[in-house]
Amino acid sequence: MKVVVDELLPASGTARTLPFDERVESQTEDVAFPAPVTGQVTLTHLGETLDLRGTVTTTVTLVCGKCLRPFEHSLAASITEQFWMAPPERPVGQEVALTEEDFVFPLGEGKTLDLTEVVRQHLLLELPMVPQCSEDCRGLCPRCGANLNTGPCGCAGREIDPRLAALQRLRSDST
Repeated sequence: MKVVVDELLPASGTARTLPFDERVESQTEDVAFPAPVTGQVTLTHLGETLDLRGTVTTTVTLVCGKCLRPFEHSLAASITEQFWMAPPERPVGQEVALTEEDFVFPLGEGKTLDLTEVVRQHLLLELPMVPQCSEDCRGLCPRCGANLNTGPCGCAGREIDPRLAALQRLRSDST
């Protein structure tokens, strides 16, 4: 959903709330958004900058970090961004200290804002670091790779790591 800001918000101080209901591609193979992203965003023309605030929700398909099974996960993102209507001139070739204004992005050509891209980036930032299908996921057997959530595996007991075999002998001798 691309918005031409000058047409939507012609004067400073104007604001507009827009519904957001779009299909968003994650652009990564590990994450998929099977359902449309829904919510609303509010754009406010603040003179030199454009303020964007909103909330969106969707469902994401992730792969469990323990058992490698795909699962559905609800995802919500709060969006707060600012964009330059026309970026200020900065001295070239001089070293200057960064200010808060240096972290405000300029609008695209023709003062166009791609809301879908902003929403996509915020959703990706909300993804869990290690997706887990459930809190009690038991994962995979480290020896045979069987999914321990479906039952015990066929491994014949625990094999001792050869580096720790000396400790096992100490334990056996003390009993």
